Amino acid sequence: MPEAWIPWVAGLFGLALGSFLNVCTLRWPVGASVVHPPSRCPGCGTAISARDNVPVLGWVLLRGRCRSCREPISVQYPLVEVATGAIWAGSFWMWGLDWEAARAAVFLTILLGIAVSDARFYIIPDPFSLGGAAVGLAFAFAPGGIEPLTSLVGAVAGFVGFQLVGVLGTWIVRRTNPDRLDQAFDAHDEQRADPGVRARVAALSRPGTRVVLVGLAAAATAVAGVTTGAGGAFVACASTVAAVAILLAWAESFEEATFEPERAARHDEADAEAPVSALGGGDIRMMALIGAFLGPVGVVLTTLGGSVLALVAAIPLSLVFRQLIPLGIFLAYAGAFTWLWGTDLVAWYLRFAGF
Repeated sequence: MPEAWIPWVAGLFGLALGSFLNVCTLRWPVGASVVHPPSRCPGCGTAISARDNVPVLGWVLLRGRCRSCREPISVQYPLVEVATGAIWAGSFWMWGLDWEAARAAVFLTILLGIAVSDARFYIIPDPFSLGGAAVGLAFAFAPGGIEPLTSLVGAVAGFVGFQLVGVLGTWIVRRTNPDRLDQAFDAHDEQRADPGVRARVAALSRPGTRVVLVGLAAAATAVAGVTTGAGGAFVACASTVAAVAILLAWAESFEEATFEPERAARHDEADAEAPVSALGGGDIRMMALIGAFLGPVGVVLTTLGGSVLALVAAIPLSLVFRQLIPLGIFLAYAGAFTWLWGTDLVAWYLRFAGF
């Protein structure tokens, strides 16, 4: 166990970083600056004062409402702050004051930002994906972790591999059912305007539902803490609280007036004439990030894990809501799992296979 104060200082830093992460997930997908203007109420546009902008505590003291207009402020914001704080505290609890802790905290924070952005906007901003890949390559030169060459090969393999998957998948769908992709996007947009679907989704944002979801996350954290110790509690807190924040971001995206489904396939605001693709460009660039931090083996494990999670999520998303699948969410969780347990998983498989 590291010095007792290290994880808690890291956790406080994570809370503050989580506040900035909220800004990034809301502004980067729409091409807005994360520096100017300062944080504002989404309802009345009033600038949020410094005292009200304190992570988690500011939201609690305001009882989740704007001081000026009293409009509700989403609980997603303090949840993202808590999840980020747990990521940083947990990373430095597990690895102490070490480069590996910094690598883990930065990587997992970027994955959280990607998941929240993809849930709300169906867009993975380049500063998260390509910027994160550059950070991963830089970390490869720090002591410990993967070698720079492994990081570079992983980034290239992730990007090129997913690019090929996207091209091949689009070609297969176009050959077998030329209109399938366009129909899927049309259905996605139509269902977002359907009153029945909107009512079912709105139920996820009701106060009672939020209390239940947060309560379940707290219970999972407590159980993990009792059974596995502080390290398990931090992992459980980060993963479950993040899941609630992601779910609420997706539900609240139905209230967005300017959602453009075509952007979900392209993840490229600059090219308005690009054809609809089976795999978004943001997902492809995200795999460069995964490869830079995890290497080629990590790319394979993340792809497999993310695909399985996406298939499970496809049941409610496709059959109940007829919504497109924001793949970045599931790749993010699979990437986090690979970071924490990928090496153990590969070692187990090799033993099982008799190598």
